[in-house]
Amino acid sequence: MNRVRLAERPVAGHPRQRVDPTVAVTALPSAAHDPGFLARWRDLEHRALEPNPFLAPQMVLPAARHLGPPPSLRLLTAEQDGRTVFLLPVADATPHALVPVPGGVPWRRAGVLGLVGLRTWLHPYCFLGTPLVDPDVDLDRLWAAVLDAVPALRPAPWLDLPGIPADGAVGRSLRRAVAARPARCTSLGERSFVRRRPSPTYLAEWMSSKGRSELKRKRRVLQRGLGADVVAVERGRADPGGAVDRFLALEAQGWKGRAGTAMAARPGHGRFLQEMATGFAAEGRLLAFTLEAGPQVLARSLALTAGPGLFGFKRAFDEEFARSSPGTLLDADLLDWFHGQEDLQWIDTCSHPERVDTDIYGDRMELATTVVGLGRTGRHVPALFAAVDAAREGLRRHRPAVVRRIERVRARRARSAQ
Repeated sequence: MNRVRLAERPVAGHPRQRVDPTVAVTALPSAAHDPGFLARWRDLEHRALEPNPFLAPQMVLPAARHLGPPPSLRLLTAEQDGRTVFLLPVADATPHALVPVPGGVPWRRAGVLGLVGLRTWLHPYCFLGTPLVDPDVDLDRLWAAVLDAVPALRPAPWLDLPGIPADGAVGRSLRRAVAARPARCTSLGERSFVRRRPSPTYLAEWMSSKGRSELKRKRRVLQRGLGADVVAVERGRADPGGAVDRFLALEAQGWKGRAGTAMAARPGHGRFLQEMATGFAAEGRLLAFTLEAGPQVLARSLALTAGPGLFGFKRAFDEEFARSSPGTLLDADLLDWFHGQEDLQWIDTCSHPERVDTDIYGDRMELATTVVGLGRTGRHVPALFAAVDAAREGLRRHRPAVVRRIERVRARRARSAQ
């Protein structure tokens, strides 16, 4: 297993700018209708020190249109020498966004009590919280300017910054910036990751010979049963619209469709995917992989590119072939495709840390959350979030026992009703 430091873009040869940036909070509708702002946003996303396609305008704007964003959604930005050098979507939130922002409570009073602060807006399909940062600025000075300016722009007792890679330049600079401030930094765990090797030795490093033999056996079983070779094909660049429609259809056929959680079954989510995919496809950054045997489709996955990185987005498989692990076979074939793309240096699977032991990809990337206290009440923030974390951990530990007790009560009531 290898823990990796996220690859960063090389910094240009000229010295970093020393003029402090101007920090602002911009309403999203205003930004969406400002061609100059959109151009600077796209330019920043293309050049970002740590690539993050989930904060690209072609991701954020469709999400704001179709996924029911909070009314308080804003863009926290910093401008310098006519360029946007920092961008992060933020919204009002309760600690760790455990519950919706309470209604009926004056915002300022809730802020004084510590109930409501600012948090990076992570919609259901935003799997990375790294702000977009210009590679040519002094990163420590930029963080200091942003954290100093926020209380005056949007009075709030804290700023919650979740999902930032702990070992990346942005995360390391953030920890330096909050060292003398009231802050709480916690790990969200590690998720599976792939860094490029000189030769394609990925599975040999991560899987035992027995595990690799089992994958080969499952592939042979599928090939015999379907009478065709099982191969992975990338179809997103040639037919992005059709690839998205076919993915939505396959996902809806499985357990997510039956549970009503497939994107096509959730109002607005399918439209979000289609609009987002169209935006990335226009730049050649949408990838759609299919594992197929002749006309039979076994699994599909969607991915995005940003800088030298490939970012996993969504995947689905045909449950009829679940015993042959088509999703895992597609992941294995994706490694061969990835190694053949010399411009790509790493894969961020964007999977949940809880899945890290089931993924075949063996490198790791740690994600962290940093909560920074702001203003006069900010000194209480670390204790507040420590209490919230302790309560959440207690609920997690006791949840199985509570569920069993509820089930016993329901069973007794059902028997007494007979």
